[in-house]
Amino acid sequence: MVKLRQYGGPDAEEQWGRLMARVTPLGEAIFALPSAAVRSDAWAAVTLGRYARAFARVISAGGASLQLPFKTILEEESITDPFILHWLDMICFLLQGAKCDEAPTTLMAYMLSDFYRPNVCLDFPLGGTASIVDALVRGVVKHEHCELLLNTHIDEVVVSDGRACGVRTASGEIIRARQAVVSNADLWSTRRLLSGGSAPSAATDLTERAETLGRCDSFLHLHIGIDAAGLPSVPSEAFPAQWAVVDSWEKGVDAPRNLILVSVASLLDPTLAPDGCHVVHAYTPATEPYEWWEGMDRKSAEYKRKKEEAADVLWRAVEKQIPDVRSRAKVTLVGTPLTHERFLRRDRGSYGAYVSAAAGQLPGQTTQLPGLFCVGDSTFPGIGMPAVAASGLIAANSLVSVWDHWRMLDKIRL
Repeated sequence: MVKLRQYGGPDAEEQWGRLMARVTPLGEAIFALPSAAVRSDAWAAVTLGRYARAFARVISAGGASLQLPFKTILEEESITDPFILHWLDMICFLLQGAKCDEAPTTLMAYMLSDFYRPNVCLDFPLGGTASIVDALVRGVVKHEHCELLLNTHIDEVVVSDGRACGVRTASGEIIRARQAVVSNADLWSTRRLLSGGSAPSAATDLTERAETLGRCDSFLHLHIGIDAAGLPSVPSEAFPAQWAVVDSWEKGVDAPRNLILVSVASLLDPTLAPDGCHVVHAYTPATEPYEWWEGMDRKSAEYKRKKEEAADVLWRAVEKQIPDVRSRAKVTLVGTPLTHERFLRRDRGSYGAYVSAAAGQLPGQTTQLPGLFCVGDSTFPGIGMPAVAASGLIAANSLVSVWDHWRMLDKIRL
């Protein structure tokens, strides 16, 4: 409430209280419906039936509004304070790649209820994002006959007798699938792996899906290793581990290079940087147009010069807290949409797909080709790590019997 009094209008606190009174019951009801119970076949009625009371709570809390654009809720509750509206647009955009006029109420009801619980905090993975990757790898290789193949690019989904039966690698090797092929590549990339001749209906279906989806823009990144002499070693309100810089609220949080996020992860986990150093990451959150970089030679002097010029806005955002950061820099890496396209294999460097809440929702995990599942940020529930994990859960649940699924829900105590 302190920030509302500082930046909001005279009735900002009253408006915020009214909004939270509307969305908190929705969010609390959604918490009780775990994504781990969802599957993409008719047996979902059985696994979701475990949570009949939670369904009833969602309905009684106003479940019909969950798929509406969140802006509808704001209008119904007469939320007009500029600071609140800008803040919600920023949260919404960072989570879903869309502002309040396009993002579903489901997302915002869940996140606002979670963000503003008493004594809430944001978790940070010890060891950085690498620790999450390592945990995912362990989850695969701990099972007998399971392995992770790196640097194994896929050229084609192999189809036999109208069913996906494996993949062909760039080296020509065919890896056979015992049960299914699951693609976590974005939808546009997955479509290119299907031959129209071997699976015409599935190819057409994926093409039509891709045409209905919006495409988030890409990123600028600045990774810096700096001398930390004289800088704090722990975060505080005066020197936070993360901050955001908005050049102009009037331009909108989705305007190119208008919103910059900065993180000093070594304030939270000192092992992420050598002694006496900090690691800093500044980036634009999916607001950098691929078109501004398309066709450039990554080895050219022109590309190097353009990277340096583009990174200046990121440096300035870091300088808000570390004015002499440029002289402190020991290592500097700049990433562009072409970096995202090449190293992360993202189609046109995109953060992912989105569809306006007014137009429906993202497609599910099944396809018209038996044996081929799609997961990741081009499928329901959308972009962001929690949503992507949920899409993988749904596909995995759909590949096992309903009784195995039920036993797993018992095991994880949901």
